[in-house]
Amino acid sequence: MSRAAVFVLSSRLEGFPNVLVEAMACGTPVVSVDCPSGPREILAGGRYGKLARVGDPQDLATAILKTLSSPIPKSVLKKRSQKFSIDDITQQYLDILVSGE
Repeated sequence: MSRAAVFVLSSRLEGFPNVLVEAMACGTPVVSVDCPSGPREILAGGRYGKLARVGDPQDLATAILKTLSSPIPKSVLKKRSQKFSIDDITQQYLDILVSGE
């Protein structure tokens, strides 16, 4: 995965697509369909990778080509992936539990 020019997630449905975070942790640019649950949140609405419409292969192809021509820097992707690390997620849970929200 770390040698790929781009990682593409073409699922119609996902819960939490760990593979997007794994690709980003490798510094690999990602493209994902904007399926329910996960990709939009992980990619911060497209800030960390292109989002394409579900069921629209032309939109997905366009997103792939744009990513290949102008990839997000590896360092930015790696830093974003850390937001989903065990330490960060554990702290988020603790913050919620302690604050009572």
